[in-house]
Amino acid sequence: MPNITSIGAGIYTSLAYVTNTVVEGTPTAGEVSRDETGDEWRVEFETRTTPGAAGDNIPVAWAATANARAFGRIREFPNIGIPANIVNVPQYGQPSSSQVVGQSDPPNLDFTFNYVPSIHYFIDDLRASGETKLFRIRLSNGELVKSQGGTAANESGGTDGAGSADVQLPYEWQNGAGDDGSTIREFSDFYLFGSVASFEIVPALTDANQVNVSLTIQGQLSGPWSYANPTDVTTSLVYGKPPTA
Repeated sequence: MPNITSIGAGIYTSLAYVTNTVVEGTPTAGEVSRDETGDEWRVEFETRTTPGAAGDNIPVAWAATANARAFGRIREFPNIGIPANIVNVPQYGQPSSSQVVGQSDPPNLDFTFNYVPSIHYFIDDLRASGETKLFRIRLSNGELVKSQGGTAANESGGTDGAGSADVQLPYEWQNGAGDDGSTIREFSDFYLFGSVASFEIVPALTDANQVNVSLTIQGQLSGPWSYANPTDVTTSLVYGKPPTA
């Protein structure tokens, strides 16, 4: 089960989004819907090539789609999730008040990047457009396969869509002789719909120039999602929340 199962530092955590238009109801080509689930959103970011004959320690080819885009060189991630809104309710005649759960206020997700204009220019374009997009935070303790954006085959042998450079892909390899399944390196995916609210460049004289970016959340955060290790490498993968059989 590739959802993270052990304590570790998420040093390979990444942020990506898809350029698809966000719609309500049933999506068509080039669209993504709020009414879908992680199992349907995942194919907008990545695809898997069905392996041929089983072999020993052969990588399985994954590729980023042409609609996937990575936010590279992230320096700091925010807390992920929706905090509770606790309301204190006075109880007259009692020595202490009680607490109830109020309506939760989704926070802005504030990211800090080591600023490279040629890499991060698109973020300000997103802010200016105000468009809602589907974002994916991939929490990972171990190194994954990095998309090459169509310039060359990636480490797994997959051919990525143009413009998708640096999107993080699953690291999957076939098991040894006599076992036709495969193993996937652990990671956990979280999805959210939102938009870029701010883009602030912070010049630095003694450190890397930085840019602060805030994302809004529209609705709930969905996750953690991940793939299950397949027992037969040629079959479709199961993608779900824990526990996954």
